[in-house]
Amino acid sequence: MLVGDLQRVIEYPKLGFAARQPLPHDVEAAYTRLVDAGFDSRLIT
Repeated sequence: MLVGDLQRVIEYPKLGFAARQPLPHDVEAAYTRLVDAGFDSRLIT
């Protein structure tokens, strides 16, 4: 669920639903590794 939540933190500002949040590079890297490892059941398409 946290991978999906983080995706929304990234994507919702682009859609105008939320304010942009700073995202540390290590958090973005961890997000990418988790998605690549298959933790994607809660991602928006």
